[in-house]
Amino acid sequence: MSKRDEIIAAAIRLAEGSQPGQANLSVRAVAKEAGVGASTLRHYFPTQADLHEAVALRSIDTVVNDFSIADSTRAPADRLYDCCAQFLPTHEHRDVQLETWFSMHLHALGAEKRAVSRRLLEHGHRVTYDSLHRWLNLLAEEGHLDPTEVAPTATALFTTVDGIALHSIISPETMTVDAAHEQVKWTIDKLLSSWSPHSTS
Repeated sequence: MSKRDEIIAAAIRLAEGSQPGQANLSVRAVAKEAGVGASTLRHYFPTQADLHEAVALRSIDTVVNDFSIADSTRAPADRLYDCCAQFLPTHEHRDVQLETWFSMHLHALGAEKRAVSRRLLEHGHRVTYDSLHRWLNLLAEEGHLDPTEVAPTATALFTTVDGIALHSIISPETMTVDAAHEQVKWTIDKLLSSWSPHSTS
């Protein structure tokens, strides 16, 4: 592990051990946790904002769960749904999740947009797309999807999830949590059913 990665790992440990919203990611605290001097930390992260951004980016890299996508004993649609469901609102945290989604886009694309927010949003999109491609490629290898359809299928699923978030904010009475999950299930069934398992055509 590089020194830069060691510092990021130390910062993440501090963040995970703190109360929500109270992570102590000061230069002194992170340098102590990483076992380096403040000057060394400043070499890799000239400002505290640089350190915070690096931690946020690394956290995004590890937030997506593959669940049982590789378990070929389960139906492919069920496995793919389990993976995609993590991007959807839940009954317990719906309002907070949707507010976070909207805030991310507002800070990245709105009138007072910030470059760091744009970078974080773009990185989150890449991680999501990469995950969708990984899951769909695995299903394609098993014969449940035409390999040439992986890219457009990933785009369709990503667009569905993003559209659900917007619809949930604008029309919460129609796009409920249950409706959102049923819509993703329906979309997955349609996308996979168009390809016969182990088809050679």
